[in-house]
Amino acid sequence: MDKIIIIFSLLLTTQLYAEEVVIPQSLIDQVESGHAESAFFIGTAFADGTMGIEKNLQKAKEWFLKSAEMGYVHGMYEIGKLLYNEKSFAGAKEWFSKASEQGHAESFYRLSLYPIYGLNDETQDCHKGYELLEKAISRDVKVAFNDYAWMLSTMHDKACRNGQKAWRIYAELQGQYSSMKPIPWAYIDTKAAVLAEISEFNEAIEVQSWVVEDFCDVDLPKEPEAVKQTVEALLKKHSEGDEFCFGAVQRLQTYVNRKPWRESPPANDE
Repeated sequence: MDKIIIIFSLLLTTQLYAEEVVIPQSLIDQVESGHAESAFFIGTAFADGTMGIEKNLQKAKEWFLKSAEMGYVHGMYEIGKLLYNEKSFAGAKEWFSKASEQGHAESFYRLSLYPIYGLNDETQDCHKGYELLEKAISRDVKVAFNDYAWMLSTMHDKACRNGQKAWRIYAELQGQYSSMKPIPWAYIDTKAAVLAEISEFNEAIEVQSWVVEDFCDVDLPKEPEAVKQTVEALLKKHSEGDEFCFGAVQRLQTYVNRKPWRESPPANDE
């Protein structure tokens, strides 16, 4: 793969005509001879706008599709992602399923979203989604750890919740980070929800306060009554603004009121 990247990069820098990149014929020949990885690399260049190529998702789809049709699992996943982002859920699921059959880790995570969110007219079933999340977790997909802990802590349906299990899963996720590689703020938001679900409200408030300070760029007071007043002011200020800040403040207000957060995913209307 590294050799292909070096050759492709050098060729692209010498083949610019009228500001349009001409893909080297040698690379086209490799694709035509059945080299799926070359097709995937071209698709990646179009998807990311790298190697002198202007970003073009439609062309990226074409090349990822070539790669996928030749059996390259990463091409299957990438064409699935692009279709998913276009809300072409049926086509996306087809490619995620084919990639998962080859053990592609992130594809199990993507497939879990179908029963959880009711995508592609699929019946909502948290437990079916959880089974797929567990397969993604067994393959070390970090977002699967996070989403599983979130769902186990926040779903309206009691049968879909398990705070103690959520805490164990979150602890595993947290253990994969260090001071050199800090855990993302979105995952810390999940930690607060898990703490609230197991009735550790003081800790949930403390953790969620950090999230609000980061998302909203504010410094919160330490006194409980002052926190309540500040939260109310922030909700009014951000009601039509930053959805990340607004959501974080809503959750903080819920924990201040000694209640866990509830947020079941809606059924898909597409």
